[in-house]
Amino acid sequence: MKINFKHPHFYFRKGLLMNIMRTFIFLFCTTLFALTPENVLSQQSKIEVKENKKMSIDEVFDLIMEQTDYKFFYEEGIFKGLPMVTLKKGTIKTNDLLKQSLANADIDIVIGKNNTVIIKEKPKNVTSVLQKIKITGTVTDIAGIPIPGANVTEKGTKNSTQTDFNGKFVIEVANNSAILEFSYIGMVSQEKPASSVIVNVQLKENTTQLDNIVVTALGIKREKKALGYASQEVKGTDLTAGIASGNFLNDLSGKAAGVYIRKNTNFGGSTNVISRGVKSLTGNNQMLIVIDGIPINNSTVNSSTASQGARNTYDYGNAAMDINPDDIESINVLKGAAAAALYGWQAGNGVIMISTKKGKATKGMGITISSEFSVGSVDKKTFPVYQNKYGQGYGPSYDAAGNPKGIPVGPTGAFFTIDKNGNQVVTTTDDASYGVAFDPNLSVYTWESYSPYSSKYGQKSPWQAAKNGPITFFQTATTFNNSISLEDANDKTNFILNYNNFKETGILPNSELKKNNASIKLNHKFTDKLSTSVFANYMTQSTVGRNSSGYTGDNITGWFRQWWGTNADLKSQKEVFENSGGQNISWLMGDPANGNTAPKTMDNPYFTRYKNYQSDERNRFIGYGQLDYKFTDWLSASGKASIDSYSELREERKATGSINGSFGLSRANVPSGYQKYVGSFSEQNYQFILTFNKKIGEDFSVNALAGLNTLRTKTNSTLASTDGGLIIPDIFALSNSVNPSPFPLETENNSAVNSSYASVSLGYKDFLYLEGTVRNDAFSTLPKGNNSLNTFSTSASYVFTNHINADWLSFGKLRASYAENPQGNIDLYSLNDVYDKFNPFGSNQIYSIPNRSSNPDLRPVKTASEELGLEMQFFRKRVGFDVSVYKSLSNDQIFPVDYSTATGNSSRYVNAGSVENKGIEVQFNVTPIQTKDFSWDVFLNWSKNENTLVSLAPGIETLSIGGFQGIGIVAKVGHPYGDIVGKDYVYAADGQKVTENGLYVMTTTTNNVIGNITPDWIGGLRNKFTYKQVSFGFLIDVQHGGDLYSLDQAYGQHTGLYESTAGYNELGNPIRNTLANGGGLILPGVNKDGTPNTTRTPRPEVAGSIYGYKANPEKAYIYDASYVKLREVSLSYTFPSQFVSKMKLTDLRVSLIGSNLWIISKNLPDADPESGVSAGNLSSGYSGGSLPSTRNIGFNLTLKF
Repeated sequence: MKINFKHPHFYFRKGLLMNIMRTFIFLFCTTLFALTPENVLSQQSKIEVKENKKMSIDEVFDLIMEQTDYKFFYEEGIFKGLPMVTLKKGTIKTNDLLKQSLANADIDIVIGKNNTVIIKEKPKNVTSVLQKIKITGTVTDIAGIPIPGANVTEKGTKNSTQTDFNGKFVIEVANNSAILEFSYIGMVSQEKPASSVIVNVQLKENTTQLDNIVVTALGIKREKKALGYASQEVKGTDLTAGIASGNFLNDLSGKAAGVYIRKNTNFGGSTNVISRGVKSLTGNNQMLIVIDGIPINNSTVNSSTASQGARNTYDYGNAAMDINPDDIESINVLKGAAAAALYGWQAGNGVIMISTKKGKATKGMGITISSEFSVGSVDKKTFPVYQNKYGQGYGPSYDAAGNPKGIPVGPTGAFFTIDKNGNQVVTTTDDASYGVAFDPNLSVYTWESYSPYSSKYGQKSPWQAAKNGPITFFQTATTFNNSISLEDANDKTNFILNYNNFKETGILPNSELKKNNASIKLNHKFTDKLSTSVFANYMTQSTVGRNSSGYTGDNITGWFRQWWGTNADLKSQKEVFENSGGQNISWLMGDPANGNTAPKTMDNPYFTRYKNYQSDERNRFIGYGQLDYKFTDWLSASGKASIDSYSELREERKATGSINGSFGLSRANVPSGYQKYVGSFSEQNYQFILTFNKKIGEDFSVNALAGLNTLRTKTNSTLASTDGGLIIPDIFALSNSVNPSPFPLETENNSAVNSSYASVSLGYKDFLYLEGTVRNDAFSTLPKGNNSLNTFSTSASYVFTNHINADWLSFGKLRASYAENPQGNIDLYSLNDVYDKFNPFGSNQIYSIPNRSSNPDLRPVKTASEELGLEMQFFRKRVGFDVSVYKSLSNDQIFPVDYSTATGNSSRYVNAGSVENKGIEVQFNVTPIQTKDFSWDVFLNWSKNENTLVSLAPGIETLSIGGFQGIGIVAKVGHPYGDIVGKDYVYAADGQKVTENGLYVMTTTTNNVIGNITPDWIGGLRNKFTYKQVSFGFLIDVQHGGDLYSLDQAYGQHTGLYESTAGYNELGNPIRNTLANGGGLILPGVNKDGTPNTTRTPRPEVAGSIYGYKANPEKAYIYDASYVKLREVSLSYTFPSQFVSKMKLTDLRVSLIGSNLWIISKNLPDADPESGVSAGNLSSGYSGGSLPSTRNIGFNLTLKF
């Protein structure tokens, strides 16, 4: 209730009312006390501000009385001339709102029983009229952005003003000893002496005043305290703290609890993002990515399942790398099913919610320019250290009859052959380093002696290790990341325009990635009821020279790590390639001793990089338009239309002169070829939402929505290749095919999903909340009568600090949720049989049905999940934590089972089996030190997930997920997802390895569980130090547990590359010496009868008789995939505003930044534990032929005008 004493309604009752007032004051005079606006009302009372707006003080009192039981009494006109109050959307304590509203008023406040507040003007002091001083200045935020509507008051007086749209103010004060008070809703107030005619002020955001607002599903902003599920925000500034990686998902690593980010070292490669464990054994487990409420495509090309043992495979990255991190204001990670339920089938794996930046008010047009340059060098911890004692060869050379051809030289014997002229020649046909011991005094003929393009042609060379080994093949990587943004805003319109140019050269020669990204976002308010928002983002990406991945002849690092001669010099390989005009002259020649100098099994590395390169391009557009209409303060409607579309071109080349290898659609061995892929993707989304937000009475609030959504998706692709090679060398065109090109592989998929959904959240006294969500999705691709999927969730939260009045406890909340949701759509080819078309036989067309039968009755995997959480903040949020425990069960797994061949098929897709995930997530923050000039903030993320395959189909205990050389990845009932299976050692009863004739005995079975790819836990520790204008921060990223199989070690030890194969035995002698010369090794273990092994295994007469995959089971090459990495480091300096203003700038910052600077700890030798083939379900568990990781350091300069 508010009484305005001079309102006409009360004119005739003025005398009566005045008598009542006097009586009222007299009766309660013993309980009345004088107060300042900052301690008038209950500290627990809060006011909800639904939108940014300006209000008079009378209107502020109306707002307070609507949401509380306070009543205000004051005389009309007491606030005449005082400025309007600027309110920001959110929740604010009633005391704080009252203080800000009355900051410029010279009044007394008294309060009595029944929450009655009386406001009256203070008695005026008689002061002499003095000459006043004119003060001018600007009020900005910490980023230098002007703050319009800020209050500027001469302390102790009613003399006040407000800043204009540009943050400027003018005020006259009594004298230069006056104190100016600066205040603004949501900002920390400041006082400044009026000692200068110009006073500029920067106000900091008051993070304790406004409660957190987070972006939830569909882009809806909610108070975090009302959420009954876990969410975690990562600010855009934290995302870009390190060096630009080209994929924003990489920059999330270690910054969100429960999110497992699996990167790899491929150039421009993909990134796997999984939340709370693998839920689908054969389907997609990646999190959904959403921009401003709109889901976007994040498909991965050539995932690991396509690279298993394949030839000529490339990791083309995932579509998320198109997103410009500079566009991102914040990311909210929704990890649980209840949090993502409004997205239904798309979000069963969680959601990464991206909120893009919007324009802010600036002086004139706000311009921000950022330029970043970095260099990267190979981390030598992730590349092999070769033994330098022995050279090329597998052992003594033999002729066709099995007789030795070598000429004995030295005590260890020589592994040389004799050419037709009787010269000693290194065994250039051997891709191993089990040859003769190096002796620089011994001159021999090598491959260089037989190449007329070599400076050593026809000459002997000293027999020694190469001076320029494979590590010299890598070059310094560089990254240029430049961006510019324009922004502005007023009370009706704001916009921001961004452009970013990104260019990266990799560590491999002839590797370059370019990206251009332009975006605009516009928000406009037509009226108080009608507003619009438009976003458009166009991006291009082009790449040349991605590295081939998997076990393939084009994977150069596979050769470097597995099959190499330690005497092969890369400088000489480069020399002959350049001198010959680009011919393929390899160190691994066929048989130069008999005149065959053609490459045997490996191309010249430079020929591979410059001739057998790939290239790709992608052009993409993401955009939306949105209209919002407010029918009332509590009812509004929103309509949005969006599109995500891109086109792709991918080309792969095999130049004339290459070694014959599998290539093209036919996968035939050919000497040359060309393959071309053209594809397009388009996804259109139409959405309508009706929103209801209203307070009911004094205690209850309702936030509800109902919506409709329609999704239309179209994909088209054509894949074609040459056959039999190229007619004309180096003309890469389908028409240049030796044989008629095979029929192209063409695909076209069109699908539609119509959805409806609703959500209701009930609040009680701002401390108890209950929410329910339902969604229905109807698919055009599913059979009629079985094409509808339902999602529902329920959650609750209890803010118990509303009932605990303790200074040390800032905030506390309990939450709980439950949800059931489908796990994505079903592959069309699992639902319907299709025919494969082959090249015709004469005039007859040939078609074939697949061995695996479809099943039209398949259902998507469905997950039921539950979650409990506790959030607490202490000591004004200086210390806090957020803990979540969860459990989920994913039923109706989709996989093929054996089927009667009488049907014409060998297997059929079925729904069967369940996968369980349960775990804990912890977020912890602490500010150990916080002074005026210095602060230290610590953020910790930690999570542990336990995955178990509960069941498969009846009679099936193991499901094969995939495999690589030597090993398989399986799902086994009762085990976590991702068991690694292969051969193991045979063990004695006491666990010791069994030996026979001095060598280890292996199992004959290959289905032994020898490891598991799932980590035990992951975590991240971030520290940030700020001293005045200097900021320093670093991030440590940790994975503990999980196993992987190293093909590099299995093959590299077999070929004698690594130091371990050329060490010394317990006698102090070289292992490779003969037994007579004290060589060989006694392997630890026991004989079959249990007695200790005492048999000394002689030096390898053939490579791998002690080391490598032929002498050892796959178990020998299983390594712990744990690591501790210094992921990011940044050191920034922000120049003082006085210096910046002289340069006509509003902000100037320089930063020294680094990424992946130090692998603090790892167990995998000679490689990065994060290295892998690609993204997908098999992105971990295998290390073979990967690029080494790079250590990057760079410099960033940011200017704001």
